[in-house]
Amino acid sequence: MTDMPRSRQLRRWSGATGAEAFVVTDRGERVAGRKVLMLTYEFPPSGGAGVQRMAKFARYLPEHGWEPVVVCAEPAQGRPLDSSLMAEVATVPVTRLPGRHVAGAIAGALRPLKRALGRGGSAGAGPTAAPAARTQPLSGRISSWVAVPDDAVLWARDAAEAAVREGRRAGVRAVIATGPPHSVLVAGMRAAAELGVPFVADMRDAWRDNPGIRFATGLHRSRSLKLERAVLKAAAAVTAVSGPIADEARALGAREVHVLPNGYDPADLPPHAPAPQGPPTVTYMGRFYGSHDPRHFLAGFAEAIRAGGAAAGLRFEFVGPEPELLTAQAEALGIGAHVVAHGYLPHHEALAVLARADAGLVVITDEPGSASVLTGKVFEYLGMGLPVLLVGPTRGAAADLIAELHAGLVAADGDVPAIAAALVRIAEAKSAGTPLAEPDAVGVARFDRRAQAAELAGLLDAVTGGAHG
Repeated sequence: MTDMPRSRQLRRWSGATGAEAFVVTDRGERVAGRKVLMLTYEFPPSGGAGVQRMAKFARYLPEHGWEPVVVCAEPAQGRPLDSSLMAEVATVPVTRLPGRHVAGAIAGALRPLKRALGRGGSAGAGPTAAPAARTQPLSGRISSWVAVPDDAVLWARDAAEAAVREGRRAGVRAVIATGPPHSVLVAGMRAAAELGVPFVADMRDAWRDNPGIRFATGLHRSRSLKLERAVLKAAAAVTAVSGPIADEARALGAREVHVLPNGYDPADLPPHAPAPQGPPTVTYMGRFYGSHDPRHFLAGFAEAIRAGGAAAGLRFEFVGPEPELLTAQAEALGIGAHVVAHGYLPHHEALAVLARADAGLVVITDEPGSASVLTGKVFEYLGMGLPVLLVGPTRGAAADLIAELHAGLVAADGDVPAIAAALVRIAEAKSAGTPLAEPDAVGVARFDRRAQAAELAGLLDAVTGGAHG
């Protein structure tokens, strides 16, 4: 085994349940282990970027004396599944609840009326506060009026009850809840209060300053802000994936705030190995929606191809759901032949596609609140040594990180000539055989998921009153 940061190496869980659980170190020592309840909407076998953070914490926290007990939603119909992730959390106790959401309940109630009127309609994909780029269905518009802070409030109410039940059964010492959906944070607050244990609020996205959240009225926004203040004041500690999100938490009354970014797991990552003689390739992994709109990138991509030279052979590969939305835009720009859309792939297959690229794309629409956005894919690009092309705010968490680590290029969202120039630079570097970026390896290493689990374990030790034993 490799050296573990800030903790003795822990080989396996053994022994009884609840407070009597213990772990066995690599030296054969029995160390008292404690249980933490993790409340998260998505968890394996659900796929997608939002699953990775809690799944990796669940995988690596036991190495630092904390055994997770998970309450999550059942995988949503129509959402990506990645059964390969299950092997990483196979020993984690998981309680799955039906993924009730307000828009779905409303859609079900409206369906007979739509049929009577000769119209179709679906229940929607699941809880989210971020609108899609397309027209929001009627059920979603109604939900925005009745569901605060978000569409997952029905599930969150059930989850709080389940968390109390499972927490008592397991003898948990702390509760950590992650959002969005932000109603999961409310559920975590209530469960921790009922259990009488410390609460850690994990903010993967901003709440108040989230550019993707649209409230129906100012009153709805005020109600949501009141809930956020209550959550942050109740938390023994808040973890935030970026500095701007941490600043929001402090401004709203959080007592103790820690920046705990997303990261990468070296065990997942293939080596970066682009084909020396292949076309210059930029690859994107994830979804395009709302605050991640590819229009300006595609316009710059088309302009770079028209510039000729090394850029004439540029290729863009997309790994994610709903590829037809992207390909339609590419065809309209006359660049369809330069775009390869793989659709959704299991995580390990998506990473293999990325490893062949010359640069990994990040798109963040430049709008109020977008400075806080720091998507998880950035860290997997960094971890495999893949240069980053950010199309987004030139000042913000993502741009600052890329500059700090010398990890790639940044072009302002909306500045099509700058995007085209960055793509030409990628193509010319490939043609010349010169490195596009030379990231700071020491700086990148701090985002190792194992090290981050050690940091979270230390925080749990602190809020529960001390180390193991």
